[in-house]
Amino acid sequence: MLRPLIIIIFLFAANIGFTQYNYDFNQNCQNAYSAITSLKFEEGKKLLQKEKFIHPNNNIPYLLENYIYFFTLFIGEEEDEFDKLEDIKDDIIDRLKDGDENSPYYRYSLAQIYLQWAFIRTKFKEYITATYEINKAYRLLEKNNEEFPDFLPNLINLGLLHTLIGTIPDKYNWIKRIVGIEGTIKQGTKEILTVLNASINQKEYAVYKAECLFYLSFIKLNLSTDKKKSLDYVELIKKNENDTSYLTNPLVIYAMSRIYMSNGLNDRAIEILLSRPAGSEYYPFFFLDYLLGLAKLQRLDEDANHFLLKYITNFNGINFIKAAYQKIAWYYLVNGNISAYRENIAKVEKYGYDIVDADKQAEREAENNDIPNRVLLKARLLFDGGYYERALNDLTINNTNFLSTPKDTLEFYYRLGRIYDEWGKPSQAIPQYKRTIDAGAESEYYFAANSALKLGLIYERRGDLKKAAYYYEQATSMENEEYKNSIDQKAKAGLNRIENN
Repeated sequence: MLRPLIIIIFLFAANIGFTQYNYDFNQNCQNAYSAITSLKFEEGKKLLQKEKFIHPNNNIPYLLENYIYFFTLFIGEEEDEFDKLEDIKDDIIDRLKDGDENSPYYRYSLAQIYLQWAFIRTKFKEYITATYEINKAYRLLEKNNEEFPDFLPNLINLGLLHTLIGTIPDKYNWIKRIVGIEGTIKQGTKEILTVLNASINQKEYAVYKAECLFYLSFIKLNLSTDKKKSLDYVELIKKNENDTSYLTNPLVIYAMSRIYMSNGLNDRAIEILLSRPAGSEYYPFFFLDYLLGLAKLQRLDEDANHFLLKYITNFNGINFIKAAYQKIAWYYLVNGNISAYRENIAKVEKYGYDIVDADKQAEREAENNDIPNRVLLKARLLFDGGYYERALNDLTINNTNFLSTPKDTLEFYYRLGRIYDEWGKPSQAIPQYKRTIDAGAESEYYFAANSALKLGLIYERRGDLKKAAYYYEQATSMENEEYKNSIDQKAKAGLNRIENN
């Protein structure tokens, strides 16, 4: 009789000590989320501490805490911070695993942590661990979607994963097998749009609007046939004339400036970047200085180099250091200062890393010791800024005596094709693209591969899917070393769209 009583007392005592954590995305947490996604980390931390004190069993503050670590590492790219915060991440996961499994936030929160850290790891070249974490996140999201099909936040990350997996080139199909994800750009876009529409029409989802717009902007800019569609998302951001909160969010400023720059609206990009929020309350987003310097360089502004130098001076991370030195070198070259060009292009080999395509291309230029053609470079910069008439005039106002090498001739055809294409004159662009491919299909330069990609886009827009697929395949089969990853990804995205048309 005594033994059962002891067991009952033990179990009762154990239950008293056991606490199951819950998930309450209340107004205080929503305010913290808004502050954090606006990069106001200190404000967000104060709100999270308040929530932890008032509702110590609420797990949402721990999820949002990881957002701070994610943005800190993804934007700052500092390896010392990565090592320090990784240990804290394990504690957060342990806490979330003790949460209420009957809540839709249980698996969603864990998936969000794994996914954020997977993206961080790609910055530090930890690809194997990142693949493993993406697999775990996807399994959790799929299971959560089965059990809670009406839980819309789940669709944001599922949509992002379904979109990105649809762009992996066939030669990397082993990644798909390891991750175990199947999806298409169309499917992923539709999922994120579902949440965006809810964020516009239902107050309870309004907090997710900026995140959805950020992802959709990326998809339309990089993986769609119609990047001008991304301008629609800018209009959605600005839809409510009385709500100018987007002007105080550096992430939204980043997305809008990238959209403007990619659509030839360089002046608007410069305007919004110059008016971006600044102050000690914001986590520093130095990449916006790089973008501003680049946009000003594309307009041939006299002070473009100052913003690029500001980025190099302040940023302690990994990426776009080489690219920034290259752009400073270009600034001096188009202004006729060859010695300053040489001085800065030499720094490309000394500083930064060659992970992203922009840095790889800068490294190749420095290694080859091949000074760009000044006329072609100036036309390229004006074109990139959307100043098509000025760019075309620079190329055609003189004879072609400035073309001194086969590379110059190849780039000349390519630049003409790009100008006509973006200017809305595809019929004039097509022969220039074809001349580029004929002359440079076996070249290490990106001109021919990107010409094939652009032809694929033109024919896809025209509904000639057979020709579009031909040129997308051609783009991925070329041996270009420059911008290889991004061109292959975009061509694969085109083939994915055609296959799922």
